[in-house]
Amino acid sequence: MKNTYYRFIIGLVFIGALAGCGGGMGAPGSSNSDSTGIIIQSAGMTVSSPDINAFNVCADGKTVGPGLKRTDGTLKISAAALVAGATDDPFPATLQQCTITYLKANEDPASPIIETFTIYPDCPIVNGAATCPVTVMDISRKDKWALDVTGGSFASSEHPSHYVAVADCQYMNVFGKVGTFTTQLDIWLAWFPVC
Repeated sequence: MKNTYYRFIIGLVFIGALAGCGGGMGAPGSSNSDSTGIIIQSAGMTVSSPDINAFNVCADGKTVGPGLKRTDGTLKISAAALVAGATDDPFPATLQQCTITYLKANEDPASPIIETFTIYPDCPIVNGAATCPVTVMDISRKDKWALDVTGGSFASSEHPSHYVAVADCQYMNVFGKVGTFTTQLDIWLAWFPVC
């Protein structure tokens, strides 16, 4: 009788340990897989070049430069159903919004502060791989950063200034249940005089 009792207790502890790992919460940085029925396996943000020109004027002082253009990128998402072959398919899901926080790199704590930026991609997430166009930085944030640098508000010690763009994203499954995931991207801001 004692052996059966101890086996039962050990079995409960083992089941509890297994419940805390595996596919329940999705990939690191994601949440609510149990509610949405979707596991975000991976997510990554890319841009054509991590060197971002935040200034509006080129080296000749006349030509309008890339500072007057948004810096667009791509968000690549790999997703899967929490329960393969389930009758209630949670796909297609929708990427509703991402809030981008620009963290100053450790090597340059004196660089300008950049306000957070929320985007609304309204992009479908399917079972497998999905690609969503996103704006990584808009014109007003570039202008503010350039004014802070040239106006002397901040004395950036590194040129270009290194930031980490952290995107906290929210998606919704086909039944209206919401989940989140996080990804990040290294970017460098400066006056790159080639236009």
